[in-house]
Amino acid sequence: MTVENIIPAATSIGGGFFIGVLLGYFVKKIIKIIVFISGGIVGLLLYLQYQQIISVNIDRLQDSSTFTLASIVSSIDTMGQIGNVSSLGIPLTASLTAGFTVGFMRS
Repeated sequence: MTVENIIPAATSIGGGFFIGVLLGYFVKKIIKIIVFISGGIVGLLLYLQYQQIISVNIDRLQDSSTFTLASIVSSIDTMGQIGNVSSLGIPLTASLTAGFTVGFMRS
C-alpha cells in the first residue's frame, strides 16, 4: 500500500466528516428556529383566544397540523428513496454519517 492509494481515501473520510459536522449543526439550528417560530405562533393564537379577540377551532388546527406533518414525512421518505447515499462509497458515507451525528449532537 503506497501513499498514493491512501491519500484519496483519507481526503474522502476527512472531507466527509467535516461536511457531515456542518450539515448536522445547521440542521439542528434550522429545526430549533422552526420550532421556536411555530411555538410562538401557536402561543400567540392561544393568547388571543384567551383574551377573546379571536376564536380558534382547536380541532381543526390539530387536523391541519397532523396533515401537514404527514405530508412532510411523506416527502422526506420520497427524497430518501431518490437520493441513494450509499452509492457515494463506504468511506465517504460512513464519515458523513459520523460527522452529521457529531454536528447534530453538539450543543
